[in-house]
Amino acid sequence: MKKTLLIIAAALLVSSLGLRAYFAFVPPPAPTLKEPLALIVPENLSGWQIKDLDMAESPESSARISEFLNFDDALFRVFQKGDAFVGLYIAYWTPGKASYRWAGAHTPDTCWVLNGWTREEREYSIPFTYNKIRLEPAEFGVYSKDGSSQNVYFWHLVGGEPFSYSQKGTPNILGALMDVKEYGLNLRQEQFFIRLSSNKTMDQLKQMEGFNEIIQSLVEIGLEEEAYAGQTPENTQS
Repeated sequence: MKKTLLIIAAALLVSSLGLRAYFAFVPPPAPTLKEPLALIVPENLSGWQIKDLDMAESPESSARISEFLNFDDALFRVFQKGDAFVGLYIAYWTPGKASYRWAGAHTPDTCWVLNGWTREEREYSIPFTYNKIRLEPAEFGVYSKDGSSQNVYFWHLVGGEPFSYSQKGTPNILGALMDVKEYGLNLRQEQFFIRLSSNKTMDQLKQMEGFNEIIQSLVEIGLEEEAYAGQTPENTQS
């Protein structure tokens, strides 16, 4: 047993040194976010009241957690129209700023539940289509607290691709090795965590004028599914 542990420790040390050497000579990829999130997401929509909240006011965060997550850019913007509201929460990390596993733990399944919410429903990697716009597959859940519930869609993008949540409960060391297997040695890609939540269903939101502009802002930050990116409604099949 002791010999096995020594072998594992030696392998991890060699891997760590190898990664350090790799990172020293290979620069991280360039970030794709060219504008502040606050300028990309609509600041004004006809018929909607819009308010920016501090990240620490979101169910994901507290002042301490927000500081620890060390975002490069972040936005928590709430849209209100009649009795409907839409919360858009976006966190962004430049290449190499945060580990995939740590940023990936920043989800309603963890943060909302720890803040007293109950997870009522959960679906993994479901299609998300709005009119002719097809976004990357979304994580979906229904979460309730104090007699009200929210429908929540969220995405964790790593280098423009959805991060897998299939390996739930994986130990950190094994998780890191699995990340190497999936992404190779380049573990320094940019990341987005995007959460779209509402007290209305998606079918109801699709009927509301102006909601399409919120969705379009998600396209602008790179959430559109790659196979459909840049296609116009005329040449995109629903």
